[in-house]
Amino acid sequence: MEIKVEVKQNITILTPIGRIDTATAKAFEEGISQHLKEKIQLVISFEEINYISSAGLRVILMAGKKQMAGHGKLGLINMPDKIYTVFKMSGFDKIIKIYKDFDTACKLLQSETASF
Repeated sequence: MEIKVEVKQNITILTPIGRIDTATAKAFEEGISQHLKEKIQLVISFEEINYISSAGLRVILMAGKKQMAGHGKLGLINMPDKIYTVFKMSGFDKIIKIYKDFDTACKLLQSETASF
């Protein structure tokens, strides 16, 4: 799995490409893990994801917990409707911050105290 990495305004943006399923979840987890650091603001953009399974949701949950433990922040952005539906149906939209786009995430991550 390819994950594009970009840093804007002191926020690390990870953009995975393709599907996040049982076959790619391990690579997704490894790609994210190297960016989980204390007190960092991390955003995962879903603009290039067309499918996510429960294995992918588990990786997102793990990333959120690690960020919270390290006093960092995690936000999810640019989520296509069908991916957002998976997060909503699983209840993940209640435990992990989902923002419309980077600008919204940037403003709110800087002002919020909780990671997710």
